[in-house]
Amino acid sequence: RAQHRASRRRGPHTARAPAMAAPRQGPSVRCRRFTPPEASIDRGKCLARTWADGRGGQCNRYQQPGNHFCIMHQAGGQGQEQWRVFGHVMGPIPEDKLQEFEKYNDYRGSDKVDLSVWKKRRLLSRQHAMEMDPRTLSNFVRDCGYTGEKWRTFREQINKNMVDKAVVVDSLMQEQSSDLWTEVVRMQRGEGEARARLLM
Repeated sequence: RAQHRASRRRGPHTARAPAMAAPRQGPSVRCRRFTPPEASIDRGKCLARTWADGRGGQCNRYQQPGNHFCIMHQAGGQGQEQWRVFGHVMGPIPEDKLQEFEKYNDYRGSDKVDLSVWKKRRLLSRQHAMEMDPRTLSNFVRDCGYTGEKWRTFREQINKNMVDKAVVVDSLMQEQSSDLWTEVVRMQRGEGEARARLLM
């Protein structure tokens, strides 16, 4: 009876298991295109992946006590939490959402993209990027047509030594990888359309 009473006392106060700090499975090669560089992930903030203009990012809200996600991303009930939509920022992306990311980024291979801007981007190895001084790296980013709020912020921060250069370089490597993959997809689609015209 004493053991039974002790069990009953513990029951109501049993803590809910916190959400995982890191997933059992990391992002695949396809998912890494839409995953922030590991060095830039803030483990003190919500670990949900976000859309981030089709590039994939980390939620900037703070975690709930005893949880690794913010109040918005842990909502939805057991097994239906909102963070599962795009997945854990260090884990895989659900296949349907991964296809959405890929289709959205395919626009760069369409006639709408300004290829004159895109093609002037020069490939740079990680080693060479790390050897650049901050101002040279900032100018490289500007001259190669990396635009948008993220790159403007990076340029300002690196010029003022407010950000670790490795974080900027990791983002640059990820962007180059995405550009190369997009070019491969564009060329494959062009070859497929050419073959289709020959068969008509």
